[in-house]
Amino acid sequence: MTLGNREFGQSLKLAAIAVVSAVVTATLVIGAGQAFLRGSEPITMPQATVASHPSDD
Repeated sequence: MTLGNREFGQSLKLAAIAVVSAVVTATLVIGAGQAFLRGSEPITMPQATVASHPSDD
């Protein structure tokens, strides 16, 4: 393996590790958030209202 190919291979390996780490971290954070919020009241957002524009008349 030449030096350029070796560096490219290591770059791909590091990129794969970064992707796997990001997925695992996101999964853990989402799971912890759901477990934390499970005991609390559901979050409800106020209903959006649409105001008419003066040019609509």
